[in-house]
Amino acid sequence: MVITKFRGLLSTLLERASVYWERAESTFARLQMSAAETLQKVRQRSEIDLRKLRAITLDSLIVANEIFARLGSATSSATKKATAQLEKAQTAAAGFGRTSAGKVQNLRRQSENDLRKLRAGCRVAILAAGERFMELGGQVLGLRRKVTRRLRKAQDAVVGLGRSIADKPRRMRELRLTRENELRTLLASSPDAVVVTDNERRLVVANAKALELFGISEFNMGNFTIDAFLANVAVPDLDGNDSSSEGREVRANRCKIRRLDGGWRVAECQFVTGIVPRRHLYKFLNVAPYKITPPRSTKGNGSAASLRAAEGPANSIPSAPVPTKKIPRHGVGSAF
Repeated sequence: MVITKFRGLLSTLLERASVYWERAESTFARLQMSAAETLQKVRQRSEIDLRKLRAITLDSLIVANEIFARLGSATSSATKKATAQLEKAQTAAAGFGRTSAGKVQNLRRQSENDLRKLRAGCRVAILAAGERFMELGGQVLGLRRKVTRRLRKAQDAVVGLGRSIADKPRRMRELRLTRENELRTLLASSPDAVVVTDNERRLVVANAKALELFGISEFNMGNFTIDAFLANVAVPDLDGNDSSSEGREVRANRCKIRRLDGGWRVAECQFVTGIVPRRHLYKFLNVAPYKITPPRSTKGNGSAASLRAAEGPANSIPSAPVPTKKIPRHGVGSAF
């Protein structure tokens, strides 16, 4: 019997470990996908910023080229003018002799002044273009630093998510153990009848008050479901994959309980889903005997069928709790 209990406990633990492992894997896959999408968005933003900088740089280069082209055209036109003036001066000198030497010198001075002005304008344009390039370089450097910071933040976020995923099974185990300890304390200290069932409504754990209320023993309670003892109690449909009703308490005003020996009890029923994973709690308060009194018959030889018809509440459940398919039982300390 001990070996059977140990095998049942081992199979239950393996089943829960596989369920927790599948949930952790699915969560880690979703987080990996979200992290990859985040990195892809950051990369796209950095590429867009670099494209904008390239466009700005190209526009600045085009503007500088236009400035240089204008300066070159102005220089060439001034040179042509100076050459034309020199030719005129030479012609005038040849025609007028020494009297035109002063005029030639004046023209040469004017051409030299024009060349100095052009050189000064070129220097100013070159300095302006250099300052513009320096500003563009500073902007590129700032954007590169921003992109680097964003990438580091994304990497830190991915590392943090990975650590939280790796630590989640341990935290889930600690939470489950805490809730199981609280449930064991409730079963041991509760003055009322308390029963724990699984998703198939099969009895898993019960305290002494509940065993006495149902008229069963601890060793055969796993052969019964809670529906075998309750009548006219609306209980939500239990599904192990549905966590929307976890921790929700459903109160029934009064419920009728059929004992294994055929006796009746009436009590206030409290129902809590998901008290621990895939386990649900029933609590029965203010338990009192319930007697079914058939109406008086006018004939002394009334049939048994008329008496059974008068027992209205008894028709709502089977005549006696019937054991379901027998499954391995676990001890009270390891039934969760």
